[in-house]
Amino acid sequence: MSAPPTDKQLRAFHAVAETGSVTDAARRLGITQPAVTVQVRTLERERGVRLFDRGSGGLTPTEAGEALHRITRRLFRLYQDAADALQGAAELTFGTLRIGADGPFAAIPVLARFVDRYPGVRIEARMGNAPETLAALSDSRVDVAVLSLDGAKRPALHIRPLHDQGLRIVMPRDHPWAGLNVIRPSDLDGVTMVGREQGSATRDALDRVCAAADVRPAVRLSLGSREAVREAVVAGLGLAAVLDGEAGSDPRLVDRPLDARPSVRLVVACLSERRDHPPVRAFLELAEKP
Repeated sequence: MSAPPTDKQLRAFHAVAETGSVTDAARRLGITQPAVTVQVRTLERERGVRLFDRGSGGLTPTEAGEALHRITRRLFRLYQDAADALQGAAELTFGTLRIGADGPFAAIPVLARFVDRYPGVRIEARMGNAPETLAALSDSRVDVAVLSLDGAKRPALHIRPLHDQGLRIVMPRDHPWAGLNVIRPSDLDGVTMVGREQGSATRDALDRVCAAADVRPAVRLSLGSREAVREAVVAGLGLAAVLDGEAGSDPRLVDRPLDARPSVRLVVACLSERRDHPPVRAFLELAEKP
């Protein structure tokens, strides 16, 4: 078995992968540019792989480089965890917590409670759809996430369910269905709709409900954000499905519950290996409080 890469090699590689530049990497590490270059090239030579493509736009990780970068992200995050614990961050008087969410509606109340309880901890928030948020969590680009998930098992994650979510149908305020108390899945057959992109929790939930009811709405426009979906509904491009709590308060729109319960659950999640990191543990506990 070959010896592992040295700490200097991994630090030099990680800094270049993060910045895309030997100059910026050297500045970040507080060493010279030649020293960074030597460490990266030695690592490449010893392992027999090319870690970066060198072009006019800077240094871009190769496939092997991307794989190593995913590991070094986690490695140096764990280093930081150790430093935080040794310096007293376990008391949450300072430090950083990176939070991912597939929407602000569920995440912001928890963020507000966390900031109120631990004002010394700096928050970095990243919004994206459910697959993007899961990827950020798996790659250690965020520490903890609030998102909607189906029932699939994810052994690498520690998941705490918060509550189940239903679907609501959003429509213009003057739509004929605005006077109804509830929308049935069968009502959606052939109805023109706009929706979130494939892979989003909302789109997956709607697809499952429609498949179970054997109905086929005409989803003719897919959009990447809830704000864009709402504007498309206002413009008359179709109705839309959103999860509970996501309809917003736009006076031009109304929403009605869909008479179905998709298996979508709002959860708070982290990597299993980081569940006891103090800021993550504190966020998990606060997320479960009403």
